[in-house]
Amino acid sequence: MNSTPRALRSLLVLRLIAVFKFAKALFVIAAGFGLLSFFNPSVSNYLYGLLDELPYQFEQRLLHNVLDFLSGLSPIRLRTFAMATFAYAGLFLVEGIGLWQGLHWAEVLTLIATSTLIPVELYELSIGISFAKIMVLVLNLMILGYLIMRLRRERAWAHKAQQ
Repeated sequence: MNSTPRALRSLLVLRLIAVFKFAKALFVIAAGFGLLSFFNPSVSNYLYGLLDELPYQFEQRLLHNVLDFLSGLSPIRLRTFAMATFAYAGLFLVEGIGLWQGLHWAEVLTLIATSTLIPVELYELSIGISFAKIMVLVLNLMILGYLIMRLRRERAWAHKAQQ
């Protein structure tokens, strides 16, 4: 990558997207370890105790349902879910590392991976709106917009260079 101000600014934006991907990877890794912690009965008992201290009945009921579901899963299914979360985190890490280095394939991978999640994020918003869900959707749409613009610009430059 050359060192023009535009190229440096572009690399900075890619690195900001990479940091977002790294943060998502850490969150997903934590969720995977959380799933594996259900093998220890004292952890679930502790979590149920924490839920009983929540101030709102709705939150208690909702989170109790989640814990009941997770506690009822077989060890094989829990491991499968945990491994899937780790694989998903791996995708975020690969995207982040490639974007940090300014690699073209990472931009394409991020464009594809992020665009496939938009329908899921819209579905989640249809179930219930929250600030976090809206922010993740907006950030992902901004990332998509930026990457589409950047890839089109690169394609146009490559086409001009061939003429």
